[in-house]
Amino acid sequence: MPPFDERGYLPPGIYEIVWTALMERFATNPQRQRIATGLAAALRKLAIAGCTRVIIGGSFISAKEHPNDFDAYYDNFGIDFNLLDRLFVEDIDSQQEVFRGELFPILRYDRFLQTDKEGNPRGVVAIDPRELK
Repeated sequence: MPPFDERGYLPPGIYEIVWTALMERFATNPQRQRIATGLAAALRKLAIAGCTRVIIGGSFISAKEHPNDFDAYYDNFGIDFNLLDRLFVEDIDSQQEVFRGELFPILRYDRFLQTDKEGNPRGVVAIDPRELK
């Protein structure tokens, strides 16, 4: 995993990561640990439905000391939607409260989450949620 750039972002790209490395790099204080706990709960629910890849970005994947949440999207390919928790389908607005972040379905990989609000490029991480199952 490369160091953060001058803006506090990972260099542009998608970096594959395992859960222990994500915790070591990004769950560095109590606020970040709370966010990581919510993210882990979401990843477990996605794994149960057969999800194999989640892309995580936003301020959680930055040098920001106290991010508010995480942002992520998950690969729909191979998901059993009958097993997918209703928070991912019917009650998306409750994700922030339950998981401390938001996860969106996406059918293809694109540049989503790979720029900030001003258009500056930034890196994201990819994780296989089955690791937490």
